[in-house]
Amino acid sequence: MTQMVSAALAFSSKSTRTAQPSRFDGEHIPAQELEAVAQTVAAKAYPRRPQRFTRRWPLRPTAVRLARIHARTWLTTWRWAGDQDEALIVIDTLMANAVKHGGTAHAQDHVELALLIDEDDNLVIGVSDPNPKFEGFAAAMAIQTKSGLSLIQALGGEITWGTPDVERGKTVQVRMRASAP
Repeated sequence: MTQMVSAALAFSSKSTRTAQPSRFDGEHIPAQELEAVAQTVAAKAYPRRPQRFTRRWPLRPTAVRLARIHARTWLTTWRWAGDQDEALIVIDTLMANAVKHGGTAHAQDHVELALLIDEDDNLVIGVSDPNPKFEGFAAAMAIQTKSGLSLIQALGGEITWGTPDVERGKTVQVRMRASAP
């Protein structure tokens, strides 16, 4: 520690930058320049959009926990402006439903989580399972409980589902809006 301090003190702030006066010498920094710097820092503070993550796991209950861990990591890394706790509830719900209703649990069956943060900072969560059917979708959406798809709706998620490739199953997708700044 002493060596680091003494090395830092050995060089004056003007010794390597004689062409420009140091900002720490009492010089006034114009407000416009401060604003420009603040905008530059703010622009670089968030990763570029869109951001994508996709991962598959065997169709087993452990997939729910693994999806939550990966989602938390990526949402934090991407600095998503929405409510990450609510997003994780949505991911848990979709993954648990996929594991429970998604297929016959053959060794080759998988559940897939896809996360996308679009240009508007909205989060799109997609969970795919091998079962191309979604019997009872309308009934599940109409139930007024605080569980399953009703919970996702209560959290502000916009739910859709489809079969992009019938042989590979279905995908349930939820769009969550980013929080207001």
